[in-house]
This record gives sequence, C-alpha cells and structure tokens, in this order.
Amino acid sequence: MAMKKKAKARPESKMARKTLGKLWRADELKRLREGYKTKPASRIAKELKRSLASVRGKISALNLRKPSFRKAKGKR
Repeated sequence: MAMKKKAKARPESKMARKTLGKLWRADELKRLREGYKTKPASRIAKELKRSLASVRGKISALNLRKPSFRKAKGKR
C-alpha cells in the first residue's frame, strides 16, 4: 500500500499574513485615518479596543502623517 505525500500548505502570495492578531475592518481603518489628524494614538487605541503597538504599526503601514501647522508671524 503506497502512502500519499501530504501537500504542503502554500501561502496565498509571497506576502503571506504572519500576524496572529485580529484583522482590521474597513470601519476601523476609517476611524483611524480620521482620528489620527487630531487625536493621539493612545486615545485611538482605547476607542478601537486595540493595543497601542497595533495602532502605531497600522499608522506606520498606512504612512499616515499629522498635518503640520505653521504659526503666523505677527508684525513687531
């Protein structure tokens, strides 16, 4: 009786998902993008019930930047 070899599990792509955490939903991403403009990452993490590391990692992955505000120069 010949034994069949088990097929190795192949990743769906070269960039296979390696994290064990929960996936980001579309509504969470929207709240992150909108909230990051005015709120600190720690507050967003609490609101989304995610770890601060998770939120910071997603901010970095999405390449989000806070808007820069230039101070108006007053006349002296």
